Amino acid sequence: MIVKNRRCTDLSFLILVFLIHSISGLAQYEWLNTARIFLIDAYQPPFAPKLEFDAERLARTMQDMHVNVVRMSTMGKYATVQGIRFPVHPEQGHRDLLAEMIAASKPRGIKVIPYISTGHKLAWSTVTEKYPDYAQRTKPGGGPQRDHMHVGEDMGTVCWNTSYRQAYLDYVAHIVRDYDISGIYFDTWRPFYFWQGKQVCYCDGCTNGFNKATGLNLPYHEKDADYTENDLKTIDKYRAWYREELISIMNKVREIVKANKNIPLIYNINDPNKILHEDPRVIAAMDAFLYERGESILERAEGVSLVKTLGMQVMPYIGGYDNWPRVTDNQFDMEQQIYTTMMFGGIPIISQPYPYVLDTTNRRFVAEPFKLMNANEKLLAGLKNEPYVAVVYSLFNPAGHAKVNWWWEANARSATLGAFAACLYNHIQVTSALTFILDDPKKLSQFKIVYLADNVFLSDNQVTNLKEFVANGGGLIASYATSLYDKDGKRNTSFALADLLKVQPIDMPGELNSYQAMLGGPNDLYLLSNNKKSLNPKWNNRLVPLWFYEPVKVENGGEVVMNIVTGDGNRPVLPGVILSHYGKGKVIYSASSIESLFQGNGNPVLKELIADLISIVAPASPTYTVKAPSALVANMAYSGNQYLLHLTNWTGNKFEKKQVMEDYIAPVENIQIELNFPPANIASVRTLNGSPFRLRKKPKSVEVILPKVGVYEGVLVTMK
Repeated sequence: MIVKNRRCTDLSFLILVFLIHSISGLAQYEWLNTARIFLIDAYQPPFAPKLEFDAERLARTMQDMHVNVVRMSTMGKYATVQGIRFPVHPEQGHRDLLAEMIAASKPRGIKVIPYISTGHKLAWSTVTEKYPDYAQRTKPGGGPQRDHMHVGEDMGTVCWNTSYRQAYLDYVAHIVRDYDISGIYFDTWRPFYFWQGKQVCYCDGCTNGFNKATGLNLPYHEKDADYTENDLKTIDKYRAWYREELISIMNKVREIVKANKNIPLIYNINDPNKILHEDPRVIAAMDAFLYERGESILERAEGVSLVKTLGMQVMPYIGGYDNWPRVTDNQFDMEQQIYTTMMFGGIPIISQPYPYVLDTTNRRFVAEPFKLMNANEKLLAGLKNEPYVAVVYSLFNPAGHAKVNWWWEANARSATLGAFAACLYNHIQVTSALTFILDDPKKLSQFKIVYLADNVFLSDNQVTNLKEFVANGGGLIASYATSLYDKDGKRNTSFALADLLKVQPIDMPGELNSYQAMLGGPNDLYLLSNNKKSLNPKWNNRLVPLWFYEPVKVENGGEVVMNIVTGDGNRPVLPGVILSHYGKGKVIYSASSIESLFQGNGNPVLKELIADLISIVAPASPTYTVKAPSALVANMAYSGNQYLLHLTNWTGNKFEKKQVMEDYIAPVENIQIELNFPPANIASVRTLNGSPFRLRKKPKSVEVILPKVGVYEGVLVTMK
């Protein structure tokens, strides 16, 4: 994890370079903002084991379902195009399936983005019979790694340091030069793709190239136990050399694409975690990104908003990429994934859509949200998520920091996700953000509140910027071990944010040893209000479950608003929640990782407390408040003089479940929305789906009451 954090620090710096490089370019590809995409892969039906692909029927289906972009594979187990040094399907003959897709799509106004197989496995017959020189050599004189993928023929691994490299470059040039395409998608620029074991290749290009570059010979032993320490160091040097080879190929590919067409390069970054670990040069070379995993509705909202904060475009999968490519039964799950993706600024891409060619019954779960997007393309194209609360994403857990008790965890990931969840379920406008925003005072200043939930390491520059942010009136919430470790994962003797938090760590009081449960968590300890005016009186005499905590003492300028108390008599033993002021801003520090506990058990009391803590430090009112069940997910987006409050309904306790099919969505009723705009400044209010509503003007705001919301509604406010 320490290495991960260092990579994240590097990324924070280089992302700024990326933004200068590409943000201006994103305006050229604004059509991506309203893309509604079908993903057609060629590793399974209708391309394998038999060839059943019908471009015309697929294009008619897309037209019926309001799809405006198709991501069409040019390679799977076999090539789908002619004129490259990769074999086509045995039943394909002289057909060119990409050309067929373009011919069927373009008259219907559907753009085509080809999928380029980048270092991916190829059919076993390709790498052992037709082009054996492309193969990875898993041992001297050996062959590639072999395994099965979906249906049909087995597949084998390839190596970039073989003739595969030039064949691939010629393949890319052919696609971008000779076909009418609107973008180009690369599977991944990941080295050692699908390689197993020590991830080494013993082809001539690798052994000779590595020797020429370093003077070293690649070691090989049949048994892992026979590798010496020097052997392993040599292999590490080989892997670093190989990565550099791949980066040079990627840069050459970008040159080829841009020399032929001004189109976006799109890349599979897989999920938000990969952003922290990716080579920044890969990110800088690409124009948009794909999430191969959508995860839960909560994580979808988090992951999409995170990338949008970076100024990038992102395409999360809709639906699962599963083992049943001939059916699509996800129903409302598909619909809500589309709406959530759209709400936070993402680009929905349907992961296995070919079954809709025959399945007309389930088309509506995609067609209806796509129809709404189609009808509002101009509006959606320029929308940005409104900045209010920024929850800073983190995965960094130094050795010994992460804790677990029964079913629940306390660590950086559970805490930052829990903070985001508490905001989302409280209908508080929230954005997930990488730590790079803390390096950019201008970016930071856009937000009203920064939430650091167990973000254990902050650089000196980030601490300085946070001080400036709070001094200028920003609000800060920090919890648990935030800023208590250095970049190498060593625990410090004080908080790096001590000037803001007004606390210092202390040793655990001996009397609390008896309050530790057998599995390591607090036993019969609580947070309890100190009856200060700073905290809402509703918390007086109301116990709040305590979770893993840092024992701290309060310094001058800190006000204890909640104590850690024992269950036997509510006896205060430590400070629990501390309020302080710094310049024009306010700071809350929570000694307990309440966000992790909320993520673990969903305790509504914790959600309510977090909302109140946010309100204490907030320098200004949000543009809206919503009274509705937590199942109603809200996000405010804006463009020019228009504000769109998205509302999507995920009824029930389903937020944390992944890949679960739903066949019923209960409507949410009597939604009360307070729009904090002066009524005299509002030109109009309407709903995107046409839902009836009641409007009541107040002196400084407008109240909108929606009697019912089904799966989605948008409240559009146009200012004068």
